[in-house]
Amino acid sequence: MSTHYKWKEDFKGKLNDNKVKLAYIQKKLNLATKDMAKKLEVSSAFISKLKNPFDTATRLRSLHIYAICSAYNIPLEVFTNKEIDTANKINELLNQQHKKDTIFHHNKEILDKLVGKWYMYSYPSSLRLADIWEIETTFYDDYHVIDEHKNQGTLNIGQNQTVILKESYGSKNITSITFDNSRIFYNVFIFSRVSKSNSMNKELFNFGLCSRKKLDKALVKEILGDVSNVQLQMNYDILERVSLAINMDE
Repeated sequence: MSTHYKWKEDFKGKLNDNKVKLAYIQKKLNLATKDMAKKLEVSSAFISKLKNPFDTATRLRSLHIYAICSAYNIPLEVFTNKEIDTANKINELLNQQHKKDTIFHHNKEILDKLVGKWYMYSYPSSLRLADIWEIETTFYDDYHVIDEHKNQGTLNIGQNQTVILKESYGSKNITSITFDNSRIFYNVFIFSRVSKSNSMNKELFNFGLCSRKKLDKALVKEILGDVSNVQLQMNYDILERVSLAINMDE
């Protein structure tokens, strides 16, 4: 065969060959050859050969299949079940896997709306520090989040709600921030945050306000109302009662 031959992918018929299945899945999932090569620690040229059914010198081995399926959450059955031999059957398996394993997913509309700087307002754990906290937070198009205190995390977009998971730069504690997707389009929205206070390392729940523009803190305080209605701190008597219940159960 000529070395200048370039296989043109055609997925209208039966997909009996695993190389053809791999080519179809790469196109279906929009997987970049360079990204696949990086994850498998091979060259981009080798990935191209793996999916070319006319390249008999390069075999698509089981270890390649296992690595690709593991890296991209692809059902192994696509390659091991000979009855999975059409695009529709492969699509059905991919959709089932997506529904079963995926809570968070790519949502370009939500992501594009969030990218950039926002200002998050809430009451601090110690009211002697300040009336209202203002924390500048930046969202990036790779789902990365970082605030002005160098606390970094990820943006996880669900069907109806989004969750930010951040790790504290100093204490390494995890903070979770949740808000409704439908509310972000107004450029000001309420969020709930579960964290640990830096001073006492106590669990803390807060409702807060997130805004695309800086807000006057007096206005934020008026919107949030009394701190007792939007903040809950862990009462350590609860932990003592839990400990007592555990001891009684032993």
